[in-house]
Amino acid sequence: MRYSDVSLFVRSEVQGCPDFLIERAVRDSAIDFCTRTDVYVAEPEYITIVKDVNEYSLTIPAGTELNHIIDIFNHQTALKPVSYAELLRNLGDETATGTPKYYSARDNTDVYFAPIPSEAESFRVLFSLKPSSGSSSIPDSVGKEHREAISHGALFRLQMMSNHAFSNPGAASNNKMLFDRAVGRTVRQTHYGFVGGSLTAKKREFI
Repeated sequence: MRYSDVSLFVRSEVQGCPDFLIERAVRDSAIDFCTRTDVYVAEPEYITIVKDVNEYSLTIPAGTELNHIIDIFNHQTALKPVSYAELLRNLGDETATGTPKYYSARDNTDVYFAPIPSEAESFRVLFSLKPSSGSSSIPDSVGKEHREAISHGALFRLQMMSNHAFSNPGAASNNKMLFDRAVGRTVRQTHYGFVGGSLTAKKREFI
């Protein structure tokens, strides 16, 4: 879905706002939404690591940036995510090698493992994306499903701008509230999926 398609749902509430400004607000809202929710999940990628190399790049689609590494695992064994500082501590003097147990990302381009691999292995990486600042669209699976939320985020950004005919702090506050609520719902959705199962508790006797 192109940002210009979402702009159609925003334009009527910000009369007189230039199209390029509306589209920019939609893009910024989409970036914020994806950043906070992990809703834009890429296809899992297999990384083949080689002996003595602990830095690897992921394949990122054009128009996107790496947002968050969700999981890295080998078969059914998950690696532990740690801060980059903790990963450096685990590497020590970088002479010890072994089967990687930890991973970290220093930025949104590469992933690092510790300890340094002692042999070739294959890991599966699950990660989320966010649109880049130069993008012009987002996948339909994100845009169509969350178009209303992204529209609220765009309206908030536009209506908070001062000294314009479309400035409206009161409406902006309301749109910000609706955007944040949608973020909260989507975070729960990304954590629990679309299975629709209800949360239940087993009755237990007091002892």
